[in-house]
Amino acid sequence: MRKDIPRETREFIQRMPKAEIHLHLEGAIPIETLYGFANRPGMNSGVSSIEELRAKLAYRDFSHFIEVWTWKNTFIRDYADFEVMAYDVLGSLARENIRYVEAHYSPGDYHMQGLKTEGITEHILMGVERAGADFGIRCELIIDLVRDHGPEIGMIRLEEATPYLGKGVVAVGIGGSEREFPPGPYADVYRAARSLGFHLTAHAGEAAGPEYIRSAIDLLGVERIGHGVRAREDAAVVDLLRESRIPLEMCIVSNVRTGVVGSVAEHPVGTYFKEGLFVTVNSDDPVMFNTTLTDEYLALVGELGFSLGCFAVLISLRGLFFHSSDSGTRINADQCTSAFIRVSQCPNRIDRSGAYLSRRERSPPDRPP
Repeated sequence: MRKDIPRETREFIQRMPKAEIHLHLEGAIPIETLYGFANRPGMNSGVSSIEELRAKLAYRDFSHFIEVWTWKNTFIRDYADFEVMAYDVLGSLARENIRYVEAHYSPGDYHMQGLKTEGITEHILMGVERAGADFGIRCELIIDLVRDHGPEIGMIRLEEATPYLGKGVVAVGIGGSEREFPPGPYADVYRAARSLGFHLTAHAGEAAGPEYIRSAIDLLGVERIGHGVRAREDAAVVDLLRESRIPLEMCIVSNVRTGVVGSVAEHPVGTYFKEGLFVTVNSDDPVMFNTTLTDEYLALVGELGFSLGCFAVLISLRGLFFHSSDSGTRINADQCTSAFIRVSQCPNRIDRSGAYLSRRERSPPDRPP
């Protein structure tokens, strides 16, 4: 049941250091920046005001969301747009006191515009570097291989991204039309990515059922699951997630906006919390879903009955250091706090954030058998 949230609590959540480990750069472009892209000379976007653009960002279901996502991508047509995008996105996140981000980007979505993975990646990294200097926010990239494009193209995208591994790119993932494109065919791509040193995540159990979560774990060897909201449909999958301690990158408002979950109150994050699963809180595509990471935490308190005592607030990765993306300098990890929810031992002891570090920065993660 929704409850009023005291002003002090709202202010605390706004101010607390946070981390995003499931965020799509292209879905987080500030609305003013996106409108600027959409209304350049020669761009026939069909929207003549920011209000019209906001109105377009509403979805009947997950498939309709994918349609709008594809339409929005046509606004981005130059490499320089990606530098602007990255800088503006990270600036907006920094205003929420988000200190650390692992952001998905989908270079394959722009092939029809004649844009290549290498140019896109380099310009995003330029924006990331400027944002880090100006706002004090750190960002690492996860290349989304886009499951709709197929594993053969996925392997090509992996090869194109490999020169940037450890230089700003840390992981691979697959997003897109989950129901139509199950994880299994990507097994060889993920095997190759693992051998190269990439970390592994995959969207699973969002638009499709819990069998996709099991496949992502068993066949792809993922270290995290994007969403996983439908795990509850199979008790054995819930047990697998609990026993393996594989983090779920949960995005509450996103799941409601795409119709995957009927309402915030019906979201299973609270159940997963009580059952001992390793869940994290993220905003996914905040501009496209009219949310923020702060809003996600407010939803936990206001509609799902969480207390502040159950937030793993200010989790410093003490004793670890992140290498900067562009040099050998080292950044104190206290600047890269992860505000995630850890179920067991909350709030006194949290031992793992789920954030991806470069291979040289920590020992390899446990793999599923």
